[in-house]
Amino acid sequence: MTLQVWTATLAQARTAWEEQSEALDGPRKNLVQADSALLGDVVGPAAEAFLTTWEQRTKVLRDQASAHADALAASMYDFLVTDRESVQATQQLLMWSDRDTQPIEAVGP
Repeated sequence: MTLQVWTATLAQARTAWEEQSEALDGPRKNLVQADSALLGDVVGPAAEAFLTTWEQRTKVLRDQASAHADALAASMYDFLVTDRESVQATQQLLMWSDRDTQPIEAVGP
């Protein structure tokens, strides 16, 4: 018996988080590049505070999305390693003639 992990679903979730991370990088760069000094002495400092706050928040969200993608990738790897080790350990318990028997793949959703 092997662990049944939805690797396709995990891979899709990982891709979605990576895309979120990349999608947040563009707006973050735009916020960094915005020149609040062009707004003058009265509005400029408030605009700078606004831009800095949102740039930092966007960076945090980008980093979190990237971390989620990395965690999903690590989980997928751990499941695959655990599954392989489980199969090998079970095969060692079988009769000698059956040790090359492979687990049956689950069919269905």
